[in-house]
Amino acid sequence: MTAPVTAPPAASRLRSLITSVRGSWRRRPAGWAIGALCLLGLLLLLHGFGPVIRVFPGPALLALVLLALTVSVGTAVLGRIRPFRPPPSGWAWSGVLWGATAAAGCAVVANTGLQGIWYKSAGIGFGSRWGAALTAPLNEELLKLSGVVLIALAARPLVRGPLDGFFLGAFTGLGFQAMENWTYAMNAILLGGGVRGSADVSQSFVTRVVVTGLGSHWAMSAVAGTGVGILLAHDDRPPRRRIAPAAACVLVAMSMHWLFDAPLLDSAAGLGAKVAVNFLLALGFFLVLRHRARRRARAFLLSPGTPLSVDLLTRGSRSRALRGLPPARRHAAEQRAAAYLAVVEEQAVLWRP
Repeated sequence: MTAPVTAPPAASRLRSLITSVRGSWRRRPAGWAIGALCLLGLLLLLHGFGPVIRVFPGPALLALVLLALTVSVGTAVLGRIRPFRPPPSGWAWSGVLWGATAAAGCAVVANTGLQGIWYKSAGIGFGSRWGAALTAPLNEELLKLSGVVLIALAARPLVRGPLDGFFLGAFTGLGFQAMENWTYAMNAILLGGGVRGSADVSQSFVTRVVVTGLGSHWAMSAVAGTGVGILLAHDDRPPRRRIAPAAACVLVAMSMHWLFDAPLLDSAAGLGAKVAVNFLLALGFFLVLRHRARRRARAFLLSPGTPLSVDLLTRGSRSRALRGLPPARRHAAEQRAAAYLAVVEEQAVLWRP
């Protein structure tokens, strides 16, 4: 009797890995698409700016440190102002990663192509003056928005309504904004002939973060992301009622971007006005969405059939409630509150008094 023929262990492991990858792709196609496109964007950025990094490693490293600082401060602020609780870290950082790699890398290629069309069709003068305003709002906003859509689909339970879309868009725009600042710093080094590399990087950082950062990509993508949250909201509205307001959010974001890049109000005061308009628009969206979410959450917590306390509504009320407990019970109470907040966030979208 001959022994059964068995596959070598290495071949068996390879088949198991292939089967696992196929099953994972079927379960999480959006997640795999996000990873592949982020890798593509990173490779495009390295291809375009690799020579600058090799020739000017010191200034490039300084620009990278400033990029990391921008992202760290931005994510901390956005996480802090998000109602009810900070966002899941994987969800938020997926948006930052998409904006910094997939969207930014593909935008370099797409913007170059569309700018060339303006130069050829309307002349060098028109292209130089209006090319950025006609290119970036279309290419960059759609590239950032595509990432918001993919991440929202991959993490479907976490995008419950417009407010979640707002923050996912803000994180995505923040990643794009930080990487775009880095590419501008690299270009500033080249324009300066590499003589004042670190000074050029620092000046670019001040201009694009300190001066204009409040009205830049995070604000535009937050408004566009609100439209994704409207489309994917966990409520009973029919899709036809969601398309128009979602499209309006995207058009507003594109208009914000157009205003920012348009050769209008070409002065320091004009630039400040553009930044203020974009920031105030994003702030207005946030305040309206937060007010609606808190109003519904409060109505849910005050309803007769709700066993949860209204102390869950704000960070301040939760902190005061925890301080009123004996120290030995605070950790357990904090864990319960974190679990209850998931229910509160869901009801902030669904609840109809």
